[in-house]
Amino acid sequence: MQKRAFVIDDDEFVRETLKAMLEFLDFEVVTAEDGRKAIEVFASQISSKNFFDVVFVDLIMPEMSGMKVIQELKRIDPNINAVISSGYFNDPSVAEYEKLGFKGILNKPYTLEELKETLKKLNIL
Repeated sequence: MQKRAFVIDDDEFVRETLKAMLEFLDFEVVTAEDGRKAIEVFASQISSKNFFDVVFVDLIMPEMSGMKVIQELKRIDPNINAVISSGYFNDPSVAEYEKLGFKGILNKPYTLEELKETLKKLNIL
């Protein structure tokens, strides 16, 4: 069965690049450009029994931060495999990502190999 990924990032280039990388790895990919849309899409997918194997969340987004998004998504599905996708290495959230409910981290910009390693650590690949 094909793996499913959800990519949440306000930067269209980053969103589409990660989507292409995941599709190359044979994932079905759903995207959202902001937190509010992400929560709507996630809730709708889960209620239809369309679960995600992994969710990538940008930390810094307008209106709703990645931290707020992950809190909401964890309310909907406490078992979510969420990965921080961030270019902010010095953000305290990055250092304590596990305490905040994330299972992994990808520091932007990242390569296909780094993406694969993260997915392997989560036992998704």
